[in-house]
Formats: sequence, structure tokens, C-alpha cells
Amino acid sequence: MSKDTNKTPDNPAPAAEDAPSRSTVTAAPPNSTSPQSAAAKETPPQPGWWQRLNDWFNALLEERRGAARADGALPGFDASASGLPDDRQLAIQRPRNAKHVRLVIPVDVTIAGHLMGSSDTEVAGHIDGNLAVEGRLYLSNSGRIAGDVRATACRIAGQVEGQVECTEELDLEASGSLHADVRAGKRINLAGKVYGNVSTTGRLYLAATAVVEGDVHASALMMDDGAILNGVCRMHPAAADRSENEL
Repeated sequence: MSKDTNKTPDNPAPAAEDAPSRSTVTAAPPNSTSPQSAAAKETPPQPGWWQRLNDWFNALLEERRGAARADGALPGFDASASGLPDDRQLAIQRPRNAKHVRLVIPVDVTIAGHLMGSSDTEVAGHIDGNLAVEGRLYLSNSGRIAGDVRATACRIAGQVEGQVECTEELDLEASGSLHADVRAGKRINLAGKVYGNVSTTGRLYLAATAVVEGDVHASALMMDDGAILNGVCRMHPAAADRSENEL
């Protein structure tokens, strides 16, 4: 029997490694990741329209707050050191820069209790209590105070049922009335009615419409025709004259 020379052997010989006609391709492991895919995984998702709107609103709010701080900030004031939110910082700064205010009590307002203030005060209503003002006081003809009054200066056209003490001067208009003792440091001008003692270290002036039911103490007294004084008048030298006499 003749042998078949064309039969393929069961174990063919391996091909040469340096065969030019065959190339080798290495497949990546199934768990490995390419640089492009890794970068894609690290990129955060883009914010939605609601997040973009919120970011825009916060940026606008911060810009407005910055402009407000630039307009009203105090020199040398460290806003970050206070530990307060920006709105509260502005609320603290503005009163410090605010101008001198005037306290006004309207006609139809009644205050029950004592009242103290550090600014000029105008009273057209009623106060049932003591009033102490570190400034000038004006009591209109509709105003009434049932208590003691202390102020730097007073101009009274209404009614006071209590002692009145002024550091500087006191002016009582023709429509005004005082139902207690009155004292002022520099001068007193009376055109209304006083039911009590009047004392001043300066000049006392009684207009033609003035009525005083009490004793008066002053360094100088001037009275117009028609003024009424029912009491004892005691004159004393001014403060400057007393100091010269003591020397």
C-alpha cells in the first residue's frame, strides 16, 4: 500500500516567531480601564437648571451685599471678626452713622410710665409719669405731663403737674401752666401760670400775662406791667459775683 504524502500531521510544528506575515494582538484584561474611560468616570455630572438658578441667585446676593458694605462700612470696622451675618453687621453699622434724631409723641398718644431719652423731644400727647431728656424739650399746647420733668432746656406751652428742672433755660408760653416748683440754671422766661416756687441762678423775666403763685429766687428780676407775683421775692448775686466776693 502506498503512503498518502498529502495528509496533514496531527501535531503540526509551531511557526517561527520571526515570521513577517503574522502580527500579534494583545487583548486588554476585562477589568482594566483605559485613560479615556477613567477621565470620563472622574468628571462630575453637570448641574441641573435648578442648581444653576440657585448659584446665580447666591452670586447676585453676595454682589449686592458687597456693594452695601462698601457704602455704609465704618473705617477700621472688621466685619468678619464680629461673627455676625452680613445683614446684622449692616444693622449695627447704620445706627452708628445715623444723624441725631428727634423723639416726637403725637397728639393722640398716651404713655403710662416713666420716659427717658437722649435726644430732643417734642410732646403733643400725654405722659403719665416722669420725663427725663438729655436734650431740649418742647411741650405743645395739647401736651400734658403728670410727673416730674428734667431736661437741658424746656419750652412749655402745655401743662405740667410736677416739678420742672432745666440745666440751662426755661421758657413758659402764655398757654402753658406749671403746677409745682420750677428751677433753671441760666434763665427763666414766664408768660404763663406757675403754681409753685421759681428759682434760677440767672435772670427771671415775667411777661405781662405771667402769673406766679409762689416765692421767686433769682439774681435779676424783670417784670412787665400786668404781671402778677403773689409770693416772696429773694434776690441773690449771680454765680460770678459770688465767686468774686469770696475772693
